[in-house]
Amino acid sequence: MKIPVTNSRDFFIFRVTMIIDGSYISCPKCGWEPDENCQWVCDVCNTKWNTFETHGKCPGCNKVFEDTGCSRSKGGCGEMSLNAEWYEPIETALPKEKEKFAWFWQRRNEPPITDADRHCVEENLLWLAELFTPEVSRSLVTVTPDKQYFDRNFTGTEEDADYILQQAASIMGIKPWEIQLRYFSDQPTRFGEGITATPSEKLKGGWSGKSSDLHDKGFGNKEIWIEMGQLHDPLSLIASISVELAKYKLTSEYNIEDDVNLLADLTSLFFGFGIFRANSYFKFAQWHGNTHHGWQMQKRGGLPEPIIAYVMAWLAYYRNEDVAWKHYLNRTVRKYFERSFDYIEKNADSMKWSL
Repeated sequence: MKIPVTNSRDFFIFRVTMIIDGSYISCPKCGWEPDENCQWVCDVCNTKWNTFETHGKCPGCNKVFEDTGCSRSKGGCGEMSLNAEWYEPIETALPKEKEKFAWFWQRRNEPPITDADRHCVEENLLWLAELFTPEVSRSLVTVTPDKQYFDRNFTGTEEDADYILQQAASIMGIKPWEIQLRYFSDQPTRFGEGITATPSEKLKGGWSGKSSDLHDKGFGNKEIWIEMGQLHDPLSLIASISVELAKYKLTSEYNIEDDVNLLADLTSLFFGFGIFRANSYFKFAQWHGNTHHGWQMQKRGGLPEPIIAYVMAWLAYYRNEDVAWKHYLNRTVRKYFERSFDYIEKNADSMKWSL
């Protein structure tokens, strides 16, 4: 089916896409659009069907698939995303009248966050730039989820987490000799891989839904605690470890204790981990051991998506980055990012770029 859509040059083109229940279908990570002839295969009964016509429910055995894979063979990214995230209502994607179209472009003159949040974010980013020196700060780049930075086939093991710790620490200029990784879970505590996970209620101070935390054991002994389910979610694991390393860097190298959680969130973004942070903000995670498995769906803690996107846009402009990496962002964050970057470009002359 063909529907008219507009591009950034303000004229109409035609795009072939599927429309299901008033929504068009596209991969939330890369934007690839399946057509009506695309099929997926059930891993239970081998039925072939278009998964979006049934919202992920196999017509052969009624198994419901929460996740849908993007077809690499047909030009997609090959990544898994929640089936529900592939549907974008036409009324939000396609302006239906000239007045709405004008309003749509007018709102791009405003950032997706409040003025108070924007000023707070910018002041803290400038403070971090001075802390790490302007020369170092401008040399940093956005880290991408590819083999350039993480050249490893992740299989959900403890060794994967150790590898991520070393790689992320190197990017952030940290020598993690005194940091050890520990794991917690509210699932059964003994796993087939031989990893022991502590129940969250036994951790000091409780956990309150966190996916990770940094603990200072004294005598040069630091521990980063990781929620067990993240071992099978490398993006989320990289995001969590980057935040805890940022906290370590601020407290150990700069003796910063006030507002350290907020500053660690921003420092993680400052050192380029925004794609991982943005794409793991909301997660459906499933983990498997040799004898146990489990699942969870939750929002990760920390900064909300619009602020993450604005920080990434500010840093990209500050560093004069090529933002071709934005295609790695999920669809929602990519929209926030583009809106933020557009605002910053138009208002750069009036913005403050140094303390």
